[in-house]
Amino acid sequence: MTAPKSRRWLLLGVLFLGGLSAPLSAADPSCAARDTPNLIFPGDPRWAVDKNVYPAESNLATIGITGTNPRSGNGSLELGTTGSLFDWAFFKRVADGDASWGLLSAVNCLSFDWWRSSYTLPNPAPADLTAETWQEQTPVLRLLVRDTKDGQTVVSHLVWERWYNTRGFLAPTENDQWHFENLTGQQLWRHFDGGLTYTNAGCVNSGFDGSDALQTYDIGGWVQNCYSASAQVFGIMIGVGSQWPGTYHAFLDNVQLSFNGQQGFAVEDNFELPASVVPEPATLTLVASGLAVLAIAGYRRRSPRR
Repeated sequence: MTAPKSRRWLLLGVLFLGGLSAPLSAADPSCAARDTPNLIFPGDPRWAVDKNVYPAESNLATIGITGTNPRSGNGSLELGTTGSLFDWAFFKRVADGDASWGLLSAVNCLSFDWWRSSYTLPNPAPADLTAETWQEQTPVLRLLVRDTKDGQTVVSHLVWERWYNTRGFLAPTENDQWHFENLTGQQLWRHFDGGLTYTNAGCVNSGFDGSDALQTYDIGGWVQNCYSASAQVFGIMIGVGSQWPGTYHAFLDNVQLSFNGQQGFAVEDNFELPASVVPEPATLTLVASGLAVLAIAGYRRRSPRR
Protein backbone atom coordinates (compact mmCIF):
# COMPACT_ATOMS: atom_id res chain seq x y z
CA MET A 1 0.00 0.00 0.00
CA THR A 2 1.42 3.40 -0.98
CA ALA A 3 1.07 6.18 1.57
CA PRO A 4 -0.40 9.53 0.44
CA LYS A 5 2.21 12.08 -0.65
CA SER A 6 1.67 14.27 2.44
CA ARG A 7 2.12 11.25 4.69
CA ARG A 8 5.33 10.25 2.93
CA TRP A 9 6.79 13.74 3.44
CA LEU A 10 5.77 13.62 7.09
CA LEU A 11 7.54 10.29 7.50
CA LEU A 12 10.74 11.60 5.93
CA GLY A 13 10.69 14.65 8.16
CA VAL A 14 10.14 12.63 11.33
CA LEU A 15 12.89 10.19 10.46
CA PHE A 16 15.32 13.03 9.74
CA LEU A 17 14.54 14.95 12.91
CA GLY A 18 14.65 11.81 15.02
CA GLY A 19 18.11 10.86 13.81
CA LEU A 20 16.82 7.83 11.92
CA SER A 21 17.43 6.89 8.33
CA ALA A 22 14.86 5.23 6.07
CA PRO A 23 15.50 1.59 5.12
CA LEU A 24 17.96 1.31 2.24
CA SER A 25 16.79 -1.90 0.63
CA ALA A 26 18.94 -1.26 -2.43
CA ALA A 27 21.94 0.31 -0.71
CA ASP A 28 24.43 -2.10 -2.26
CA PRO A 29 23.51 -4.11 -5.37
CA SER A 30 26.27 -6.61 -4.54
CA CYS A 31 24.19 -7.63 -1.52
CA ALA A 32 21.92 -9.56 -3.88
CA ALA A 33 24.74 -11.38 -5.70
CA ARG A 34 24.13 -14.93 -4.46
CA ASP A 35 26.47 -16.39 -7.02
CA THR A 36 27.61 -19.58 -5.29
CA PRO A 37 25.91 -19.77 -1.88
CA ASN A 38 26.78 -22.44 0.66
CA LEU A 39 24.04 -25.05 0.90
CA ILE A 40 23.14 -25.60 4.55
CA PHE A 41 21.44 -28.97 5.12
CA PRO A 42 19.85 -30.19 8.38
CA GLY A 43 22.60 -31.10 10.84
CA ASP A 44 25.23 -28.83 9.30
CA PRO A 45 27.54 -27.94 12.23
CA ARG A 46 28.02 -24.37 10.99
CA TRP A 47 24.50 -23.48 12.16
CA ALA A 48 22.90 -24.56 15.44
CA VAL A 49 19.77 -23.82 17.46
CA ASP A 50 20.51 -21.13 20.04
CA LYS A 51 19.59 -22.26 23.55
CA ASN A 52 19.92 -18.86 25.23
CA VAL A 53 16.36 -18.47 26.51
CA TYR A 54 14.99 -18.05 30.02
CA PRO A 55 13.33 -20.04 31.37
CA ALA A 56 14.41 -22.67 28.88
CA GLU A 57 11.88 -25.28 30.03
CA SER A 58 8.94 -23.12 28.94
CA ASN A 59 10.20 -22.51 25.42
CA LEU A 60 7.72 -24.18 23.06
CA ALA A 61 9.02 -22.63 19.85
CA THR A 62 9.96 -24.76 16.84
CA ILE A 63 12.79 -24.31 14.37
CA GLY A 64 14.33 -26.38 11.59
CA ILE A 65 15.15 -26.63 7.89
CA THR A 66 12.10 -27.93 6.01
CA GLY A 67 10.62 -28.09 2.52
CA THR A 68 7.33 -26.45 3.58
CA ASN A 69 8.01 -23.13 1.87
CA PRO A 70 11.13 -23.26 -0.35
CA ARG A 71 12.85 -20.02 -1.26
CA SER A 72 15.92 -20.76 -3.38
CA GLY A 73 15.83 -24.46 -4.14
CA ASN A 74 13.85 -26.99 -2.15
CA GLY A 75 14.05 -25.69 1.42
CA SER A 76 14.17 -22.84 3.93
CA LEU A 77 14.37 -22.36 7.69
CA GLU A 78 10.91 -22.74 9.27
CA LEU A 79 10.16 -21.20 12.68
CA GLY A 80 7.15 -20.85 14.94
CA THR A 81 6.06 -19.64 18.38
CA THR A 82 2.95 -20.56 20.39
CA GLY A 83 2.19 -17.15 21.90
CA SER A 84 4.07 -17.72 25.13
CA LEU A 85 6.20 -14.69 26.02
CA PHE A 86 9.12 -17.06 26.64
CA ASP A 87 9.06 -18.63 23.18
CA TRP A 88 12.35 -18.12 21.37
CA ALA A 89 13.56 -19.77 18.15
CA PHE A 90 16.94 -18.69 16.77
CA PHE A 91 19.55 -20.23 14.47
CA LYS A 92 23.12 -19.16 15.24
CA ARG A 93 26.42 -19.25 13.37
CA VAL A 94 29.80 -18.11 14.71
CA ALA A 95 33.21 -17.79 13.11
CA ASP A 96 35.48 -20.83 13.38
CA GLY A 97 37.44 -21.11 16.59
CA ASP A 98 37.71 -17.87 18.52
CA ALA A 99 38.11 -15.82 15.36
CA SER A 100 36.07 -12.99 13.90
CA TRP A 101 34.89 -12.45 10.34
CA GLY A 102 35.89 -8.79 10.16
CA LEU A 103 35.63 -5.30 11.59
CA LEU A 104 32.18 -3.96 12.38
CA SER A 105 33.21 -0.75 10.62
CA ALA A 106 33.94 -2.70 7.42
CA VAL A 107 30.52 -4.39 7.00
CA ASN A 108 29.31 -3.59 3.48
CA CYS A 109 26.53 -6.16 3.06
CA LEU A 110 24.11 -7.62 5.58
CA SER A 111 20.94 -9.21 4.22
CA PHE A 112 18.49 -12.10 4.48
CA ASP A 113 15.13 -13.24 3.12
CA TRP A 114 12.06 -13.57 5.35
CA TRP A 115 8.40 -14.55 5.20
CA ARG A 116 5.68 -14.00 7.79
CA SER A 117 2.56 -16.13 7.51
CA SER A 118 -0.81 -14.42 7.90
CA TYR A 119 -2.76 -14.98 11.08
CA THR A 120 -6.34 -14.73 12.35
CA LEU A 121 -7.05 -12.51 15.34
CA PRO A 122 -9.46 -13.66 18.05
CA ASN A 123 -12.68 -11.72 18.49
CA PRO A 124 -12.41 -9.57 20.48
CA ALA A 125 -8.68 -9.17 19.85
CA PRO A 126 -6.38 -8.13 22.71
CA ALA A 127 -4.73 -4.74 22.32
CA ASP A 128 -1.23 -6.22 22.10
CA LEU A 129 -2.26 -8.21 19.00
CA THR A 130 -3.69 -5.18 17.20
CA ALA A 131 -0.82 -2.85 18.12
CA GLU A 132 1.35 -1.52 15.30
CA THR A 133 4.40 -3.20 16.84
CA TRP A 134 2.79 -6.63 16.44
CA GLN A 135 1.28 -6.02 13.01
CA GLU A 136 4.68 -4.93 11.72
CA GLN A 137 6.68 -7.57 13.60
CA THR A 138 9.19 -9.34 11.36
CA PRO A 139 11.73 -12.07 11.92
CA VAL A 140 14.87 -10.80 13.61
CA LEU A 141 18.55 -10.73 12.68
CA ARG A 142 21.24 -10.28 15.34
CA LEU A 143 24.84 -9.37 14.56
CA LEU A 144 27.21 -10.61 17.29
CA VAL A 145 29.93 -8.09 18.11
CA ARG A 146 33.05 -8.41 20.29
CA ASP A 147 34.68 -5.21 21.55
CA THR A 148 37.16 -4.15 24.25
CA LYS A 149 36.00 -1.74 26.96
CA ASP A 150 38.22 -0.72 29.89
CA GLY A 151 40.50 -3.66 29.19
CA GLN A 152 37.67 -6.20 29.19
CA THR A 153 36.03 -8.07 26.32
CA VAL A 154 32.38 -7.11 25.91
CA VAL A 155 29.93 -9.08 23.74
CA SER A 156 26.82 -7.40 22.38
CA HIS A 157 24.13 -7.98 19.77
CA LEU A 158 23.08 -5.42 17.18
CA VAL A 159 19.46 -6.32 16.49
CA TRP A 160 17.42 -5.62 13.37
CA GLU A 161 13.62 -5.52 13.45
CA ARG A 162 11.54 -3.80 10.82
CA TRP A 163 9.46 -1.83 13.31
CA TYR A 164 12.47 0.16 14.47
CA ASN A 165 12.85 1.42 10.90
CA THR A 166 9.19 2.28 10.30
CA ARG A 167 8.03 3.30 13.79
CA GLY A 168 4.44 2.66 12.76
CA PHE A 169 4.40 5.16 9.88
CA LEU A 170 4.27 2.50 7.17
CA ALA A 171 1.70 -0.20 6.47
CA PRO A 172 1.71 -3.44 8.47
CA THR A 173 3.98 -6.24 7.31
CA GLU A 174 2.99 -7.77 3.99
CA ASN A 175 2.40 -11.39 4.92
CA ASP A 176 2.45 -14.60 2.88
CA GLN A 177 5.23 -13.47 0.57
CA TRP A 178 9.02 -13.52 0.52
CA HIS A 179 10.94 -10.32 1.24
CA PHE A 180 14.59 -9.64 0.43
CA GLU A 181 15.87 -7.38 3.23
CA ASN A 182 19.09 -5.40 2.88
CA LEU A 183 19.97 -4.26 6.41
CA THR A 184 23.25 -2.56 5.50
CA GLY A 185 21.91 0.98 5.94
CA GLN A 186 19.06 0.26 8.33
CA GLN A 187 18.59 0.95 12.05
CA LEU A 188 19.54 -1.57 14.74
CA TRP A 189 19.29 -1.55 18.54
CA ARG A 190 21.77 -3.07 20.97
CA HIS A 191 21.55 -5.77 23.62
CA PHE A 192 24.41 -7.07 25.75
CA ASP A 193 25.12 -10.77 26.03
CA GLY A 194 24.73 -12.46 29.40
CA GLY A 195 22.31 -9.99 30.98
CA LEU A 196 19.26 -7.78 30.63
CA THR A 197 21.21 -4.69 29.58
CA TYR A 198 20.25 -2.50 26.63
CA THR A 199 21.59 0.71 25.10
CA ASN A 200 19.32 3.71 25.45
CA ALA A 201 19.74 7.26 24.12
CA GLY A 202 23.25 8.65 24.38
CA CYS A 203 24.86 5.20 24.49
CA VAL A 204 23.71 4.79 28.10
CA ASN A 205 23.52 1.10 29.01
CA SER A 206 20.79 0.10 31.46
CA GLY A 207 17.76 -2.12 31.90
CA PHE A 208 14.96 -2.27 29.35
CA ASP A 209 12.84 0.88 29.57
CA GLY A 210 10.55 0.33 26.60
CA SER A 211 11.07 0.05 22.86
CA ASP A 212 10.83 3.80 22.32
CA ALA A 213 13.75 4.39 24.69
CA LEU A 214 16.19 2.16 22.81
CA GLN A 215 18.99 3.86 20.91
CA THR A 216 19.01 3.03 17.21
CA TYR A 217 21.77 3.66 14.67
CA ASP A 218 22.83 2.12 11.42
CA ILE A 219 26.08 0.16 11.59
CA GLY A 220 28.18 3.23 10.81
CA GLY A 221 26.42 5.19 13.54
CA TRP A 222 27.09 2.50 16.12
CA VAL A 223 30.78 2.46 15.24
CA GLN A 224 31.02 6.23 15.38
CA ASN A 225 29.15 6.66 18.66
CA CYS A 226 29.27 3.56 20.82
CA TYR A 227 31.99 1.10 19.69
CA SER A 228 35.75 1.28 19.39
CA ALA A 229 37.38 1.14 15.97
CA SER A 230 38.52 -2.44 16.71
CA ALA A 231 35.03 -3.92 17.30
CA GLN A 232 34.76 -7.27 15.52
CA VAL A 233 31.84 -9.25 14.10
CA PHE A 234 32.10 -12.90 15.14
CA GLY A 235 28.60 -14.31 14.75
CA ILE A 236 25.10 -13.96 13.36
CA MET A 237 21.67 -15.10 14.53
CA ILE A 238 18.27 -15.22 12.81
CA GLY A 239 14.96 -16.08 14.39
CA VAL A 240 11.71 -15.11 16.07
CA GLY A 241 10.30 -14.64 19.54
CA SER A 242 11.07 -13.49 23.10
CA GLN A 243 8.23 -11.49 24.69
CA TRP A 244 6.08 -11.79 21.55
CA PRO A 245 2.41 -11.95 22.60
CA GLY A 246 0.94 -14.03 19.78
CA THR A 247 1.54 -17.12 17.68
CA TYR A 248 4.04 -16.52 14.90
CA HIS A 249 4.96 -18.58 11.83
CA ALA A 250 7.90 -17.56 9.65
CA PHE A 251 10.47 -18.73 7.11
CA LEU A 252 14.02 -17.44 6.60
CA ASP A 253 16.69 -18.03 3.97
CA ASN A 254 19.75 -16.68 2.13
CA VAL A 255 21.79 -15.03 4.88
CA GLN A 256 24.60 -12.80 3.58
CA LEU A 257 27.41 -10.91 5.32
CA SER A 258 30.48 -9.33 3.72
CA PHE A 259 33.21 -6.80 4.52
CA ASN A 260 35.19 -4.17 2.67
CA GLY A 261 38.64 -5.41 1.71
CA GLN A 262 37.61 -9.07 1.70
CA GLN A 263 36.88 -11.13 -1.39
CA GLY A 264 33.46 -12.74 -1.50
CA PHE A 265 31.09 -13.22 1.43
CA ALA A 266 32.00 -14.24 4.96
CA VAL A 267 28.50 -15.74 5.20
CA GLU A 268 26.46 -16.68 2.12
CA ASP A 269 24.16 -19.48 3.24
CA ASN A 270 21.09 -21.03 1.65
CA PHE A 271 19.04 -23.44 3.81
CA GLU A 272 18.21 -26.55 1.81
CA LEU A 273 17.19 -30.20 1.99
CA PRO A 274 19.41 -32.88 0.43
CA ALA A 275 18.26 -33.60 -3.11
CA SER A 276 16.95 -37.08 -3.88
CA VAL A 277 19.44 -39.27 -5.73
CA VAL A 278 18.35 -39.38 -9.37
CA PRO A 279 19.96 -42.07 -11.57
CA GLU A 280 21.78 -40.94 -14.69
CA PRO A 281 19.84 -41.41 -17.98
CA ALA A 282 22.16 -44.23 -19.02
CA THR A 283 21.50 -46.00 -15.73
CA LEU A 284 17.76 -45.63 -16.23
CA THR A 285 18.10 -47.19 -19.70
CA LEU A 286 19.99 -50.19 -18.29
CA VAL A 287 17.42 -50.64 -15.53
CA ALA A 288 14.55 -50.49 -18.03
CA SER A 289 16.32 -53.00 -20.31
CA GLY A 290 16.93 -55.33 -17.38
CA LEU A 291 13.30 -55.19 -16.32
CA ALA A 292 12.21 -55.95 -19.87
CA VAL A 293 14.47 -59.02 -20.05
CA LEU A 294 13.17 -60.28 -16.70
CA ALA A 295 9.59 -59.76 -17.84
CA ILE A 296 10.17 -61.76 -21.04
CA ALA A 297 11.91 -64.54 -19.11
CA GLY A 298 9.02 -64.71 -16.66
CA TYR A 299 6.50 -64.87 -19.49
CA ARG A 300 8.37 -67.75 -21.12
CA ARG A 301 8.50 -69.70 -17.87
CA ARG A 302 4.76 -69.27 -17.42
CA SER A 303 3.89 -70.18 -21.03
CA PRO A 304 2.61 -73.82 -21.49
CA ARG A 305 4.95 -76.20 -23.29
CA ARG A 306 3.80 -77.22 -26.75
